[in-house]
Amino acid sequence: MLNNGYFSFVLHAHLPYVRHEEENRLEERWLFEAMTETYIPLLWSIESAEVKDGLTISFTPPLMEMLADPLMQERYLHYLLKTEELLRKEATYIEDHSSLNPSFKSIIPFYKKRYQKIRETFLKWDKNVLKAYKHLYEKGFITLMTSAATHAFLPYVKTEAALRSQIREGVQAFSRHFGFNPRGFWLPECAYAPGIDRVLMEEGIRYTFVDEHTILSADPKPEKGSGAPVYSPHGLVLFPRHTELSSKVWSSTLGYPGDPDYREFYRDIGYERDWDYIEDYVHEDGIRVDTGLKYYRVTGETEHKDAYNREWAEAKINTHANHYLSSINQFRKQHADQAYPPYVMVAPFDAELFGHWWFEGTEWIGQVLMGANEETTFISPETYLDRHFQDLETNHISYATWGRDGYGDVWLNPKNDYMYKHLHRIEQDLAAIVALHSQPTELEKRVIKQMIREWMLAVSSDWAFIVDGDSAVDYAKERFHLHVDRFDRLKNQMFTKQLTDASVEKQESAFPFLSSIDENVFLSPHDSYVQTKSQEGTASEENKKGRTILMLSWEFPPMMVGGLSRHVFDLSRALVQDGHTVHVLTSSVNGYPQYEVNQGVHVHRLNGLQPEADSFFDWVGSLNVAMTLYAEKLSRTEKFDVIHAHDWLVGVAAKALKASLGVPLLATIHATEHGRNNGIHTELQYEINQKEWELTYEADRVVVCSDYMKEELMTIFSLPEEKLSVIPNGVDLDLVRSLRDSTVELESNDMFTVFSVGRMVKEKGFQTIIDAAEDLKHKGAPIRFVLAGKGPMLREFQEQVQRRQLDHHVVFLGFITDEERNDWFTKADAAIFPSLYEPFGIVALEGMAAGKPTIVSDVGGLSSIVQHGENGLKMIPGDKDSLAAQVMYLYNHPILREGIATQGLRDVKTKFDWGAIAKQTEREFEMCLASTFVVAN
Repeated sequence: MLNNGYFSFVLHAHLPYVRHEEENRLEERWLFEAMTETYIPLLWSIESAEVKDGLTISFTPPLMEMLADPLMQERYLHYLLKTEELLRKEATYIEDHSSLNPSFKSIIPFYKKRYQKIRETFLKWDKNVLKAYKHLYEKGFITLMTSAATHAFLPYVKTEAALRSQIREGVQAFSRHFGFNPRGFWLPECAYAPGIDRVLMEEGIRYTFVDEHTILSADPKPEKGSGAPVYSPHGLVLFPRHTELSSKVWSSTLGYPGDPDYREFYRDIGYERDWDYIEDYVHEDGIRVDTGLKYYRVTGETEHKDAYNREWAEAKINTHANHYLSSINQFRKQHADQAYPPYVMVAPFDAELFGHWWFEGTEWIGQVLMGANEETTFISPETYLDRHFQDLETNHISYATWGRDGYGDVWLNPKNDYMYKHLHRIEQDLAAIVALHSQPTELEKRVIKQMIREWMLAVSSDWAFIVDGDSAVDYAKERFHLHVDRFDRLKNQMFTKQLTDASVEKQESAFPFLSSIDENVFLSPHDSYVQTKSQEGTASEENKKGRTILMLSWEFPPMMVGGLSRHVFDLSRALVQDGHTVHVLTSSVNGYPQYEVNQGVHVHRLNGLQPEADSFFDWVGSLNVAMTLYAEKLSRTEKFDVIHAHDWLVGVAAKALKASLGVPLLATIHATEHGRNNGIHTELQYEINQKEWELTYEADRVVVCSDYMKEELMTIFSLPEEKLSVIPNGVDLDLVRSLRDSTVELESNDMFTVFSVGRMVKEKGFQTIIDAAEDLKHKGAPIRFVLAGKGPMLREFQEQVQRRQLDHHVVFLGFITDEERNDWFTKADAAIFPSLYEPFGIVALEGMAAGKPTIVSDVGGLSSIVQHGENGLKMIPGDKDSLAAQVMYLYNHPILREGIATQGLRDVKTKFDWGAIAKQTEREFEMCLASTFVVAN
């Protein structure tokens, strides 16, 4: 007799991989709660029902790995024992507190019996519940299947190799834990896209599940509608979800779990007992968490909740199971005439809904299974497929999910879209790395496998889902960035030949996920050929000449707004002296040629497309466009190896040229808007801060001038430490002439002269000099400060000095040439740089190079240059008394002053030579080149 209707129950069991080496992570409780409330109670319901083909369950690799992990098993047993200890304490507590609802007394025996049974079941199966599910499979009660390796949202995976890796490792993990290969595969989030079906079929999968609207939108529209599965173009069988039957459980307003007699999820004693009482049973960091002991029922939509009554709940379980069976039969009768194939209703759910979110859910499943009769025939998708494979039609299926609005907005939106740039870049890196190491050493093979693990753990759809839902957002972001950073660390260690057994083992042991990884899935003969030839070509070019470097800087001599111009000039000359070809693109300067070769450096001075723009932002933007167009034209005759961009003002051009020229990008950040202003306070500052972040994000590597700046970028831009290098600024000793070469006659003055040079802006700290000068004047100290430089605060400072009658104690020179600056350095008695913010402070080095005792603020890069009392003196930033004290110390101790100056000059010569700095920069270029690949599709 032909059966005229089937029903299929499908559960998807999944949790993100939350196994950490350190104990008591909050997130590991997700696993413990799911085991206690879902995975173990579900075993009881299936065993009691004894229904063949009653249930299909998918287990994801992260969940399987954690359930089989001895460390997690021991931690879970401890969790159970602590809960049972709390139950004994609760029995006494409720007995002693007559004000509590007397109904609570009847709940305690229920919980005691339940937790004892949970513990006994856990121990019965050697602490591994996967063994219990395999036993049920062998008895024919359930069908088992797998999912993607880390539950990646497969339509958003960029390369076929990465897609195949997620599928293959999911199948292999299942096979390791259950001993056979699955035929079914749960698409994470039921997310289907054309092409996924082909890879699934090639990896041995025969069926999966999609949302109902996916089938109803097929082309051509299926003859049976959503009443039967269909073949995809590549032969994968797609079972549609029955929306109405699913909503009876899923619906937050009409679903069974919201019934007033079921247990209330959100009222747990962990939040209600006094802290002194409950602290030993919640998180050790003083965080209240669910204990699993909940004494109230849903009751209604108000805050008032009545006591949980087990008899009432059990009655509702029976009522709702009968109602569900009646609904199944109603749909079956409506489609009784359907044949070849017969009507089938598939109800897929997240397994954790039953028991964890809906406490009575696992018991309800058992009641539904036991209600099976001649009218309601349960069937697994596999059995249905075996019986009716020849009756299914083939349709073209489009992209769809079971998520919000039926598509992928949950996993890709403004909250989480930043993740995919990292993930897609890593996929391409993996393909390139595997191609270049097609015959790896054993250590390299381990590293490649670990890099794949890091990518897998980063690409989990859970992180994007959690960020979208605003739940455990900090943890999701932490885990995502952690695995991206760990991937990049391994990549850099591989290319810089810094791999060791110990370092690799440390990364492997931190997250011991998927012991066996097939790295060859990322290898194609074509990629291997391209990468090998590319490597050979690079080696050949290296033998011929140095690198050709495209350097971008908005200022370059003679334009000198700050220290950036001097840095780029000195570095570019040093690189040329080392055998490299350097092209500097900068802004135009009236009276200077558009193109010249300056001491070997090719200098291209460009007019922006809006040279008279009123807005500085508009001017910068138009300069970047001009740089981009000019460099692309220049690249027709010059083959650039690397781009070196200096600060955010050239960031747009750097990003565009990296993409259009296909070469890596090194960025040097000389200062940040956050640091200059001690935070971000205005819209303009926010915009500049964003531009700075974009440049550091797009760059393959980032250079800063001090450890202070390194910490600053890691903090404000969340840059991984491995992406950053510290290379100090340098000084050209030839540019600072000795006293005997001076050509400038300074006015005769017996006062002790302290010289400083810099932009007249707040962060340079010149206000502190003016304030200290007034105090020194009142004390009769013969001290004179000579300040050079221009800037927006120059007029204000000059007016202050005049108003406070300090004209003979503070002298402003305005703009001076390099020669004039050098003469002042050599003729002054001391130099001072009282900055409030200074990433490095190259002028401080020039003061030391001139052989002058130098005072600096104890801030930023200045602090690392000067060792107080040895090669210079330090003052408290912004403190006029501290500044005055250091000046008077030098004035009063001429012999010590000379010793400090001598040591300062010695340090400059040995530590801050531009030749050494150029060598360090060259290594950064090579790291960029080594870690950047173009993989042909």
